[in-house]
Amino acid sequence: MRIIAGQRRGHKFDGPRDKTTRPTSDMVRESLFNILGEAVEDLLVIDLFGGTGALGLEALSRGAGRAIFVEKNRDNAALIRRNIATLRYEDRTQVVMADAYRWAKSFVPIDREPIVVFIDPPYADFEDHPERLSRLLQGLAEKLPEGSTIVAESSRKLDSDLLPDLEAWDIRRYGGTQIAIRTVGEANAPGPEDLPGEVSSDVVE
Repeated sequence: MRIIAGQRRGHKFDGPRDKTTRPTSDMVRESLFNILGEAVEDLLVIDLFGGTGALGLEALSRGAGRAIFVEKNRDNAALIRRNIATLRYEDRTQVVMADAYRWAKSFVPIDREPIVVFIDPPYADFEDHPERLSRLLQGLAEKLPEGSTIVAESSRKLDSDLLPDLEAWDIRRYGGTQIAIRTVGEANAPGPEDLPGEVSSDVVE
């Protein structure tokens, strides 16, 4: 795996060794950060369901101030720490070994500075625990400071069953992956209008 752009552009880091961890593809990561643009600069980024840490690490490379990675799997947490060390971001990161749902429920922002939250749970959670995911998203939308950004990634259609206040989300499809983006406190969905809403699965870099 590699960092796509920014300070550590082209630097490689380790991917998962097991088949249960599914990192966000380079194509989806690039498209997502093209949409976010400068929205991550100097801000705290929270990478829930951290996995390899790819989203949080990409955000740091693109100027995020610091990152918290939340991952309950011990091997994955160790992998994130190795990747942080590989990219020399130890002074700007924290790895929390915890259940992301429980951690997010108890999380309280310490100030009103906007935060960027990436939510990329196992895809099975969208089928097996949709209500739990919806509560997670609703809770974050209610507690995060105004101007914060929430990003959710899924393989299934993201609709009102999962996304609270559906009209507030910008939903885009990239092959078999759907991305939903919401800016807290804004009535309309974020994202430049001229960016494509759908990208074919056969798009390559």
